[in-house]
Amino acid sequence: MADAEHPGMRDREAAVAIRLLVSSGQSPLRVVPVLKECLTIGRRPYNDIALDDLTVSGEHALLRTRGTESVVHDLESRNGTLVNGMPVDKRVLGDGDVIDIGIYRLRYVLDPGAPGVVVLPEASQATAFVDFLSGPLAGTTQRIDRAVTRLAGHPEQVAVISRRKGRFFVTHLEGPAFPRVNGEAIGLAARQVVDGDLIELAGVTLRFRLGG
Repeated sequence: MADAEHPGMRDREAAVAIRLLVSSGQSPLRVVPVLKECLTIGRRPYNDIALDDLTVSGEHALLRTRGTESVVHDLESRNGTLVNGMPVDKRVLGDGDVIDIGIYRLRYVLDPGAPGVVVLPEASQATAFVDFLSGPLAGTTQRIDRAVTRLAGHPEQVAVISRRKGRFFVTHLEGPAFPRVNGEAIGLAARQVVDGDLIELAGVTLRFRLGG
């Protein structure tokens, strides 16, 4: 039975190269081969595709690929994500579709004449959790199982946990104070967290833990 979000993908061969042609205005910038199941796109430098302009949110969009079919997801970005000129929350892409993110344009290209490219699964399928130890969500748990997960319950203090190559990082996005890990403010840099680390966010303490 075909995946509802990716119709017919199991019946298609992966003997095709998938590329994103990145440009700004009339200037081509680079070609990005799609070699991973998940590609993060945003202004912050740790994204797989870093687009350095204030029109791009720090965590702007995610490209998720299975086989030879890709879906672009907007990550509640400030200026939105457009596909072929239309704003989208989530959209299955076809050959030649154009993704507009801020001042940048990414053209999605399938090249059946190229050697087959197998999209690799994420480096680690490990699942992580944060346990809320204090605050209004005390006693509850949030599952961290996406490439980028926004921590819940803190509208005035926004932080995310991202997964990269089997490791997890907490990053400050918005708010008057930086998150703290084990009592130390992380500043603007992404800070790796490991099993048992304590994260303080807007005066609320969370415990990061790995799960099966």
